[in-house]
Amino acid sequence: MSIAELEAREIALEPGQGGLWRDAWRRLRRNPGALIGFTLVGLFVVVALFASVIAPEDPRFGDLSRLGGSCCPGPSFDHWFGVDQQGRDVLSRIVFGARFSLLIGVVSVAVGLSLGLVLGSIAGYMGGIVDGIIMRLTDIMLSIPGLLLAIGIVAMLGPGLFQIMIAVGATQVPIFARLMRGSILAQRENDFVLAARAIGVPRRSILASHILPNAISPVIVQGTLALATAIIDVAGLGFLGLGPQDPSTPEWGTMLTDTTRYLQTAPHLAIIPGVAIIISVLGFNLIGDGLREALDPKLRGRG
Repeated sequence: MSIAELEAREIALEPGQGGLWRDAWRRLRRNPGALIGFTLVGLFVVVALFASVIAPEDPRFGDLSRLGGSCCPGPSFDHWFGVDQQGRDVLSRIVFGARFSLLIGVVSVAVGLSLGLVLGSIAGYMGGIVDGIIMRLTDIMLSIPGLLLAIGIVAMLGPGLFQIMIAVGATQVPIFARLMRGSILAQRENDFVLAARAIGVPRRSILASHILPNAISPVIVQGTLALATAIIDVAGLGFLGLGPQDPSTPEWGTMLTDTTRYLQTAPHLAIIPGVAIIISVLGFNLIGDGLREALDPKLRGRG
């Protein structure tokens, strides 16, 4: 038996160290903040998926007789979170609002992530004039505050849920594009990429099979954090009246639209939707921070 065969056998007998994602999952399970984040987001998702079962009544159903001549009764045994100015059960609207916020946030981030990945990958791998054009366009978009850009897009397209998804997603595109470009540039000159080029592997295959799998980690982390930002932006646009035009729509931002006039007499109308937004955003932020630590190359192999 040759020396090479002996070395190969020794390597085969060594215990596997696990790949990047297995190691990241192991580190996530040991991160208390990430576990709390997964718990909060899991609760958020369960409420959104089973809203029709959890909600005690139709979130659009209003009964003015519940107001008793004044606005608006607070939490009680019959209505745990109280009722709003139209006599609708706030708990039911919060539960169904989780479905709207989750749907809008996920679709918005999916729009920004997909376009940003494509543009960033092309710019980072092609370089030259293509890189210059794409990056100058992203610089122009980044020079405009995200919420202001979203307001401008909604004003151009018209208010509504679909328009909010497009607007919030568009504000995420330059962030993902620049992040992906930087990650591609860091991977482009690695030895395995140079070896693939040397043996004649097509550029498209190198990008898809060799560079992207190793460059996607920071983008995944940013995508998790972007979900939290998207939920806040959606709520902000809804509060400004650019969201669903039907005021009975149980969306958290829309629920906050007319609450300022009732802050003295019925503060629960603003506090409860605000707390729901805070909890959901906190969960995604904790997951994002945990992923960042788990995928940090400086921390791999420790713990």
